[in-house]
Amino acid sequence: MHKCHSYLFILGWLLFNSCAQKDSSQTTLAVQYPNEDAPLALLMREVFLDLEEIKFSVEQGENIKSYLKRHKEILVAHPTNPAVKTATFEMMGNAYLESLKRLEESPKSQLSENYKVLISSCLGCHQQYCPGPIKRIQLLNLGD
Repeated sequence: MHKCHSYLFILGWLLFNSCAQKDSSQTTLAVQYPNEDAPLALLMREVFLDLEEIKFSVEQGENIKSYLKRHKEILVAHPTNPAVKTATFEMMGNAYLESLKRLEESPKSQLSENYKVLISSCLGCHQQYCPGPIKRIQLLNLGD
C-alpha cells in the first residue's frame, strides 16, 4: 500500500508540473503579443511579414508585387488605443503608403533606395506611436 501512495504522489506531482509549464508558456505568448486582439496590431504583424517578402525581392533585384491595397487598411483598422488615430498618424500612414507605392513602381535600379525610404517611414511612425516593434523593424534593414 505504501508503494501505491508513492506512485500516486509521483503521478500527481508530474501532472501538477505539466500544468504549471503550460501556464508559463501561455504567459510568454501573452507578453510577446500584448495587443493580440486589436485589428491594427494584427494587421501590423501581417505588414511585417509582407515587408520581409519585399526585402527578399529587393535583395534579389526582383519586381515587387503589390501590397498597397492590403496595407491601406492601416488607416482604418481599429487600434488598441483609439487615441492613436490622430491627424499625425494619418499623415504618417499616408507617407508610408506613398513610399510603398513608389517602391512598387520602382525601376530595379531604385529598388534598394526606395525600400530604405519605406523602412524609414515605418521607424518614424513607430518612434512616435508604438516603440515596441522598433527592434523588429530594424531587422528589415538591408545588409549593405
